[in-house]
Amino acid sequence: MQNDYRTTLVEQVRKYAPSLAAQVVDSLRTKVLVGELSLAAVDFVSALVRAKTPVDPQDIPTLRWLLESVTLPPDTPDDLADRLTVA
Repeated sequence: MQNDYRTTLVEQVRKYAPSLAAQVVDSLRTKVLVGELSLAAVDFVSALVRAKTPVDPQDIPTLRWLLESVTLPPDTPDDLADRLTVA
């Protein structure tokens, strides 16, 4: 699962990177490179929420899966994926 998860996360980050601050994208890349995939996923979805980035409705299930497939930090809001702005 790790390779599929990583690949999916990287694809989603690449898709939405132009709408996020460069420093956020750099931080996400670093987390992925060092294997902190769950933290990268939470930070990625949180960044999309903070930036109010319009997300393709077809990507919502994928973003939910990224969050639901890993152990999340305890301070992660339960409704994080529900806070996404749908395009």
